[in-house]
Parts: sequence; structure tokens; C-alpha cells
Amino acid sequence: MKQEMSSVDIKYIVEELKTLEGARVDKIYQDKNRVRIKLHTTGEGRNDLIIEAGKRIHLTTYIKEAPQHPSSFTMLLRKYLSGSRVEKIEQHDFDRIVKLKIGNYTLIAELFQKGNIILVDENNVIISAMRYEEFKDRTIKPQHVYLLPPARENPVDILWENFRELISSQDVEIVRALARKLNMGGLYAEEILLRAGIEKTKRANALDENELKVIFEKIKEVFNAPKKANIIYKNDNPIDVVPIELKWYESYKKKFFTTFSEALDEYFGKILLESAKIERTKKLQNKKRQLEATLRKQEEMINGFKNQIQENQEIGDLIYTNFAFIENLLKELSKAVEKLGWKEFKERVENGKKSGNKIAQIIKNIDAKEKAVTIELDGKKVKLYLNKSVGENAEIYYEKAKKAKHKLEGAQKAHKETLKKIKEIEKLIEEEEKKELSVRKLEKRKKKWFEKFRWFLSSEGFLIIAGKDATTNEIVVKRYMSENDLYCHADIYGAPHVVIKDGKKAGEKTLFEACQFAVSMSRAWKEGLYSGDAYWTDPNQVTKKAPSGEYLGKGAFMVYGKRNWMHGLPVKLAVGIVQYEEEKLPMCGPVEAVKAHTDKYIIIRPGRMKKSEFAKKLAKILERCGYKVDLDELMQILPPGNSEIVEVIE
Repeated sequence: MKQEMSSVDIKYIVEELKTLEGARVDKIYQDKNRVRIKLHTTGEGRNDLIIEAGKRIHLTTYIKEAPQHPSSFTMLLRKYLSGSRVEKIEQHDFDRIVKLKIGNYTLIAELFQKGNIILVDENNVIISAMRYEEFKDRTIKPQHVYLLPPARENPVDILWENFRELISSQDVEIVRALARKLNMGGLYAEEILLRAGIEKTKRANALDENELKVIFEKIKEVFNAPKKANIIYKNDNPIDVVPIELKWYESYKKKFFTTFSEALDEYFGKILLESAKIERTKKLQNKKRQLEATLRKQEEMINGFKNQIQENQEIGDLIYTNFAFIENLLKELSKAVEKLGWKEFKERVENGKKSGNKIAQIIKNIDAKEKAVTIELDGKKVKLYLNKSVGENAEIYYEKAKKAKHKLEGAQKAHKETLKKIKEIEKLIEEEEKKELSVRKLEKRKKKWFEKFRWFLSSEGFLIIAGKDATTNEIVVKRYMSENDLYCHADIYGAPHVVIKDGKKAGEKTLFEACQFAVSMSRAWKEGLYSGDAYWTDPNQVTKKAPSGEYLGKGAFMVYGKRNWMHGLPVKLAVGIVQYEEEKLPMCGPVEAVKAHTDKYIIIRPGRMKKSEFAKKLAKILERCGYKVDLDELMQILPPGNSEIVEVIE
């Protein structure tokens, strides 16, 4: 089963991850050797990039609960990278190294061997690393210049002459030469030779020029193959995940994905889920195993005590059953020992066995020290003490049976207690398994086109959209405003551009709500104002043409001509779940607009609670109303700045 990404995998994933260039670093988390970077991409919203040292890098929807106390490395990464934008993502040569240029710093993901994650400054000097190490040719420690491992040939860019010279000089199997010298790994070396129709065990230096040319062509074919990400299954178990379709896996079951990130996330995410399940109950499972081992020993002891009771009871009964015989035997043997002494007695018994004496033959052992003989009686060995009566000999076995019975009762009691403890542990395991995993999968629904902006549905059913920043403000006006719409703007610097779609058909209520939305989604909210002014106008009056001698930056527009003003608009909104095209969406808009589309909503206004904490509070209230809302979706729709709840309508 695949455990880490290859250089080929990294080539393909880096091509995909380039879409993250321009994204803003929101938050950084670390769990053991995994770093997750929460990014915000304009127009898309949240993306989570996972980097697992020595293993993988891709976008993920499997989110592991962050530790309560962030590590010093996490805090340092947050300090240097939070709020900065991802400027460049690249693979170093064809190695398992990815560089992420973020602001003035570079985060280096080493995905080979044990791996590492290293932060360097603009001069390539190490600021910090997940793990400090020293090698023969480089040192990973603060204040040291970061040195890359020695580079190897890149199979994507290698020229024919260099390829021929390199491979022809290798006195090893061709599959090994390709895997090692061209840094492509065993799987892709096998794939290339399979496509080339050349035996993989053939010596590299024994190949003729035509064979080398075929291999060279197949290298270019494989590494320029169209992306067709898929997970490979064997007996319904995933064994590999690859960015292209391979001939090597032709007969295997496959599942295809739109992006390589999705395939990697599905593959490694399931591994993470399984490890989270094991980790969650690991201590309890270990305790259960210990108790089960104790239980087995107790069961062995119980069976042993039962056998002792039965055996000793049977021998005691056997002695009484053969009372007369044993009584006479004890008398005769006692006389013989008294007359001959133990040494000569033993000799006589041995001679008697040879001569076929029946009494001598039933004697199996003589113990002079204990003054006892062991005889065989009805297939059982019975030890008889010559200085004790028949009853006293029988009582010895009955006493042994009693002691074994007492021990049995103790063992059975301990066994019962162990069983009880196992059941308690099993109950705890069951309860733990019912709890939410520390790893959860973000179910990212396909968003509506307007959800990349601020938006709401007016009480009359008109769609109103607004920009979130300079980029989306530019897009709202240039791309999404048409001649049938209406334009709104608040009388405050930095307010969003608001567009009422098909607004020329809208009534007074929609115009009022759109203008109120423009004020509430402006800096007025952040500054804690309770009212503001806004206006609406025709789209033809909105232009990028600046007055003479002036320049309009990104997201800025000029409005010429008559403005239809509305004064003293309340800075107040509501949050609720509304139905739109058979889908339930979280919406933040003017109170009357939200009220028109749902009977459960929360009225909010500027306050003191931080936006992140406020979103959590709203999520709990909505969940109580029967709606499970993603926290990030709530964060996206809320106004800028701190808030407070005015009223909850349930």
C-alpha cells in the first residue's frame, strides 16, 4: 500500500496547486509531522493545504482537530506567514521537494525519507524547521543557509544525448538504472519498460541504440501523459493513487477523480481516518488486551483447580473403596521397612518386580525421607504414608481437594471481576467510537455562482450581490452588472459595490433593503455605527473613467449623474437558512428580507464579540433550529467586524 508520494506525483500535484498562487494564509495548524495551512482564495473561499513531512502535499477536506496548545513551530509559522499571500509554488528540479513562496518567506516541504518542513527567509537562511538535523553535506538548524540535497537528472527535461550516455554507462538492470538515475521510482520505471516492450532485467549497458530510443520516447510519453487521477484497488482495498492512467494497473479496479488533489485526499484521508479511530481507543484497547490475557490465565488456573479437586477427591474415595487392601498393604510394608531398613527394602522391591511379585509391581516409587510409597491403583498413582492409617492417608487427599476448592472460589471471584472490567472497558470503547472523530471530512458543496460575493434575496425575491474586497468589487461591476440591473453604494469610504440583479423591475422594498445592505456591509459595521446613508442609480452612470488627472485603482469606480439617496438606514442584519433552487443556503441580509424567506432567524448588529467566536455562537443556534452549517460558510456571509445578537426568532 502506497505510503508516500513519488517525484512524478509531486510534478503533477504542483501543477494543480499553482491555482493557489494569490491565496491568503488564514491560519496554520500542526499535528505531529503534519502541517495544515488554511487558505482563503478570492472567489473560492476556503482551501486547506496539507503537508505531511516525508509523505504528501495536496488540498484536503479531512480536517484533524487542532491541538489545544499549538507547538512553538506552529506559532512561529503563524507569526511569519499569517495574512501573507502565496506567491509561488514549485517543485525543486524533479525531486520530492516543494517550495512555497509566501510573502517574504519560503516554506520548504521535504517529502523524502523522514521528511521535514523548513521556513527560510529571503536570503535562504533557515528561521526554523519542524525537526533540526545534521547531515554530512548540510545542516537544518536556525541561522544556517538552507542547502538542497544533491540534484539528480530530471526525466522530463533530459536530452537524448545525456540520456544515452547516462544509461549506457550503468552496469545494472535497466529498471534499476531508470528508477535511481532518473529519480522516477520503481513503478514508473516498470511502466516505461512495459510500454517499451523491453525486459526489465536486461542490463542497461547491454541495450542497443534503438532500444534506448524507444525507452527515451516512452519516458516523454509517460511524463507528458494527460492527467487522469485515479485510485487503484485490489480486493476492494486501495493500494495506490496515481495522477495518470498506467498500463501497469490495466487489470485493476480503479476510481477516477477530476483532480489529483481529490484522489490523494480520498486515499490518504481514509488512512488518516483509520489511524484516528485506532488512536482514539488505543489506550482502552491495550487495557482490554491486558485484561483478556489475565482472563486466560485465570481460566487456566480455574481448570487446574477443578482438576485438582476431582483428582484428589477420587484418590481419597479410592483409598476408602480399597480400605482392607490398603490397610493390609500398609501393615506389611511397615513391617518390612522396620525389619530391613529403607535401603534393603528398596532392593527387595526391585528384585520382586523382576521376579513378577504382584505387590512389588504396583509400587511405583519409594520416598524414604517422607516414609511413603506411591502405588498404582485402578490406573491412578496413590501416595501412601506408612506411618499413617488408611483414614489419615485418605484425609490428606480430601484436604488437598478442600484447599483446591478454596483456591477455585478465589479464582472464580477474580475471573468474574476481570469479566466485569472487560465489559466496562468495552462500554467505554463503544462510547468513544460513538463520539465524533478528531478527524472530520469537510463536505464542500458546489456553491452557487453568487456565493463568491456577499449576497441576499430581497423580500420581493430579487438577488442582490456585493463585493467583498477590491478584486470582487471589480468583478461585480465589470462582469455581473448589466443594463437591467441597479447599482447601490453607501456614503462611506471602502463600502462595497452592490448590484440588484434585474433591479429595474424591483419595488421600493428591494431598493431600501439593497441600500441598507450596502451600509451594513461597509466599514460602518466595523466602526460600530448604528445608521448610515446610501444611494441607488442606473448602471450606465457607473464607470471606470476617472476625472482628469486622477487614477482609479482596483475595485474603484466613478458615479456620474443623479443619485437616489436614502438616509438614516439602520446598520442591522439577520442570519437564517433560506431555500433557493431546491437547496438550503445560509444567508445574511436585511431583517425583512431574511424574515420573508424563513421563520427562524437571528437578528444581529455591531457589537464586541470577535467574528470567529460570533460565527461559532450562530452555528450552535442554527444547529438547535435543525440546521448544520459549516463555520467557514458563516464567516463568509457575516459583515466585517465584531457583532452581537439582538434577538433569536425560533
